[in-house]
Amino acid sequence: MAVLGLIAWAIVGFTRRGGGDPFTLASATALYARVLVIVGVVMALTGAGTILKAGFGFINIAYSYYAPQVYTPAPVPDNSGGAIQYSFNNMDQQRGQDLVLGITLLVIGVLIAVGHFYLARAVAHMAGGSPGWVTRGAVLAFTVVTAIAGISSAAIGLNQVLGYFIIGPPQSQEPWGESVGMAIAFVPAWIYAMTRLVRDLRRPTVAATPIQGSA
Repeated sequence: MAVLGLIAWAIVGFTRRGGGDPFTLASATALYARVLVIVGVVMALTGAGTILKAGFGFINIAYSYYAPQVYTPAPVPDNSGGAIQYSFNNMDQQRGQDLVLGITLLVIGVLIAVGHFYLARAVAHMAGGSPGWVTRGAVLAFTVVTAIAGISSAAIGLNQVLGYFIIGPPQSQEPWGESVGMAIAFVPAWIYAMTRLVRDLRRPTVAATPIQGSA
């Protein structure tokens, strides 16, 4: 996803740089800031999807974690007092680890995105601090990344949900919590990026109309 996003950004950069946009230290800082904004947002969305996966697991642990049916589980005595523990506790531990990981990614991603968003705003007022190939390339790169993650997660999640509830018993189907959680996180972000991209594409046409009329 990162490679495809950078390719799309590079295409916009080469085409827009041909129009004479200056490249200064402010331009490089703006590019760095917007790359890190995308990284932070993707990290936060991944954290939100992981939290949703763990949340589905709290509803039913088989929704998010593979739980093969064990007919004769081997008991493991507890050293503290002879209590019995089973291997199913590993799934509870994994669910808790996913919850902690999701919260960590969400918090760190939001901090990275917000901090670099204000950095991009600070350099935008400098000479060459907001070139079109950087600003529009950021929207295009973010659209590509969220489209790949959102569409693939939605397709895989729908297939797994249908297989889980319709085709066969739960132990023979893949858990769907992770793919559905990622789809819920990334698809709205992709739709938002698409609307921004379409709006930016329409903007030059509207601006060029009075010039052509006056000519």
